[in-house]
Amino acid sequence: MTYFFALKLEIAFVNRTDIYRQAIKRTFADLYGVSPGTVDVSWTTGKTIVVQCVGKTFLHPILSDPDDDAPEFTCLEEDPVIVNLTDDERRRLELTV
Repeated sequence: MTYFFALKLEIAFVNRTDIYRQAIKRTFADLYGVSPGTVDVSWTTGKTIVVQCVGKTFLHPILSDPDDDAPEFTCLEEDPVIVNLTDDERRRLELTV
């Protein structure tokens, strides 16, 4: 029983991560006119989301709210980028909870 519950939580986390990754890639691709496949998104030890796009690095520290639905990514050379979830992405997130 415990194994099943842990597996279910792990699947929910993976799905949430995938949904956020998709939204981040979509936002940066649209903003910079590139393919979503060229946008690299990674999480560093659970504390920061790192985005590599058009040769620039954007960071978003994950502070007290890991479910922030409009994260802001900063880069020294660029204006901040805010990722807004679509209605479909919000619905999918609700289903993973």
